Amino acid sequence: MNKWKKILSFAALLFITVSAQAADKPKVIRFAYPAATNPGYAGAPVINVINDQGLFEKEFSKDGIKIEQSYIKTAGPGTNEGLAAGLYDFADYGDFAIVLGKAGGLKNKLILAPSKGGNVYILARAELHIKSVKDLKGKKVSYWKGTVLQTQALRVLEANGLTEKDIRQINLTGADALAALAAGSIDALVGSYDRPLIDQGLATLVYDTRNFPVQKRYREGLIVTDDFAKKYPDITKRVVKVFIQAEHWLSQEKNKERLAQLLVKTGAKYKYAKGEFGVGNLPLKEQFNPVPDKDFVDGYKDLVDYSLKNKLIRRNIDVDQWVDRSYADAALKELGLQNYWAK
Repeated sequence: MNKWKKILSFAALLFITVSAQAADKPKVIRFAYPAATNPGYAGAPVINVINDQGLFEKEFSKDGIKIEQSYIKTAGPGTNEGLAAGLYDFADYGDFAIVLGKAGGLKNKLILAPSKGGNVYILARAELHIKSVKDLKGKKVSYWKGTVLQTQALRVLEANGLTEKDIRQINLTGADALAALAAGSIDALVGSYDRPLIDQGLATLVYDTRNFPVQKRYREGLIVTDDFAKKYPDITKRVVKVFIQAEHWLSQEKNKERLAQLLVKTGAKYKYAKGEFGVGNLPLKEQFNPVPDKDFVDGYKDLVDYSLKNKLIRRNIDVDQWVDRSYADAALKELGLQNYWAK
């Protein structure tokens, strides 16, 4: 009888062990990113590099883990809605939307900085002959609220002696703003680096932020939900490792041409994509420095303070507690890149 008890006990222990090991690996990892113009592509270069090089598959196919990627047409606001509904485990999107989500109660960790120093461009209807930001006073200006375009627009207005009260703000998505400007329904827009209306002679470039102070320009962030990070810490580290591999590729000057060609597939024009990275006052290697270091933390602290000051959020965020660089440190060590981005 004792023999059978031992066998049964061993079998039960074995079952528990196997079950615990299985629980360490999810069946699927769910990602969300703001969508690019063309279907199946993200607005963030790092995601397109990851997919172009098959880095998720190389890392996770041996585990039988499925990668599920959602491209959100409603950008940051839609990403936050999906996270609140429990639809995603990771999201890579713009800093202001990330701050809005956290201030609104989303439970997540901020674990990586896929890019910094993002640029915005102010276009105006060509027939208006607007020459400067100050000329926008009293004009109908569109920027998408709840996205990085909102805080970037406010910072640019502020740097030029204006506030939101000095313009007639129109809240439109990126695509809708382009259509409205072409139709003459608005006077100007704040948008991304792709500028088709200029090529069509319908708009002129009024201002861009390529030489704006880096700390005041927007940055991406990669977040992981608290639940996923707690349940699968090793998988979280491996996801970060994939991102860092792509960042290492992005940060090298020799790959700029390949990057520009890749971004054309997302719907961007080659000439604009080629001139967007490693220009102005931000070297390529620094632009694609993913390490959540002091500069990264200070940037988010500044954005939180700015958002509170301008009543864009009502709840303060302890950025030091929010940012978790342990996954990045472990991944950098595994990849032998501990000193690659060191200052």
